[in-house]
Amino acid sequence: MPTDVTPMGDRAFLARFDDEDDARRWADAARARGLPGVTDVVLAYRSAAVIADPDRCDLDALEAALRGLTPGDAPAGAGALHEIPVLYDGPDLHDAAGRLGLATADLIARHAAPEYRVFAIGFLPGFPYAGYLPDALRGLARLERPRTAVPAGSVAIVGRQTAIYPVASPGGWHLLGRTPLRIADPEAGRFPLRAGDRIRFRSIDRDEFEARADERL
Repeated sequence: MPTDVTPMGDRAFLARFDDEDDARRWADAARARGLPGVTDVVLAYRSAAVIADPDRCDLDALEAALRGLTPGDAPAGAGALHEIPVLYDGPDLHDAAGRLGLATADLIARHAAPEYRVFAIGFLPGFPYAGYLPDALRGLARLERPRTAVPAGSVAIVGRQTAIYPVASPGGWHLLGRTPLRIADPEAGRFPLRAGDRIRFRSIDRDEFEARADERL
C-alpha cells in the first residue's frame, strides 16, 4: 500500500512509496484493476501519478480505492528489456574516467555490465532516467557549464544515474558515447521506453554504429 495518496487538482492523485519496487508493483496493480475513470498511471521512482477523468468517476471513491489498493505478494513486473548499442567515444569519456579513478576501458566495461531500470521519463519526451550505476561510477556532479547542444542518442551519466538523450538538446550530464538508435520519435508520437522497463548497454565499434544509424529502437 502507498505511504500517502495526495490529490493533485481534480484530475490526478499522487501515491508515494517506501521504495521503487513497491511503486512498480502498485502501479502494475492499479493499471490491471481497471478502476473507473482512471485514464493513465505514470510511474516515477518511488511514486505513481494516477490520472483520472472526473466526469467518469467519483473522485472521493477513487481516492479511497487507491489508498486501499494492494498488489498482494505478486512481484513487480519485469518490464521490457531494451538492448542499447553504444559507441563509447563521448567527449567526457576520458575526463569522467580520470575523475572516477578508472581506466577508460574499465569505465566502459563497468557501465555496460549492469541491467538498468528506467525509473522515470522526463526532462524531454522519451528521456529515460535509469539506474542505478555501479558504485565505482557514482558521484559525478553535473557539468559546471552545461552544453547548449547535446547530440541525439548521447549516453550520459551523473550522480548514480545514466540516461540517453532522445533528441538534440542542451544538457549537463557527462557524455560517454552515443547510440545509433532512435530511442524516440516525437513527431510520430513513438516513445518505446517506459518507466519500469530495463536497459542493457552493449559496446560497439564505429562500423556497427554507422551501419545502424537512425535505426529505430
